[in-house]
Amino acid sequence: MTLPEAPKAVGNYVTVKRAGNLIYTAGHIPIDNKTKFTGKVPSEISVEEAYKAATLCADLTLATLSSEYKLETLTPINVVGFVNSDPSFTDHASVLNGFTDKLAETFNEKATRSAVGVTSLPLNVSVEVQSIFMIND
Repeated sequence: MTLPEAPKAVGNYVTVKRAGNLIYTAGHIPIDNKTKFTGKVPSEISVEEAYKAATLCADLTLATLSSEYKLETLTPINVVGFVNSDPSFTDHASVLNGFTDKLAETFNEKATRSAVGVTSLPLNVSVEVQSIFMIND
């Protein structure tokens, strides 16, 4: 699997933290060296493009995790995704499928998930996702 470069923290936080056998990731946003997904779903960015944004969030999360751990030693536990959406939008789950579909390609087990609509996100990104993994060592 080819992953992008793991993002660095841009504030007073860390991108990944272990507590016991749980690994927590900071919220990952869909920006890398080549791509930036911004705007409200669905008026400024389509559900299909927002799905791709969530997939990029997954790639960046996996890159962050693989910078410190072997992915094969991890199990996804929980995913919380935030969708920068218009007030009437109700299909947040279809957007977050981009993240969890990518996890399903990588891991044998599924995580629990919440898909939440919000009125804004940092840098006007369309999606932000944070997650919890368990390490099996």
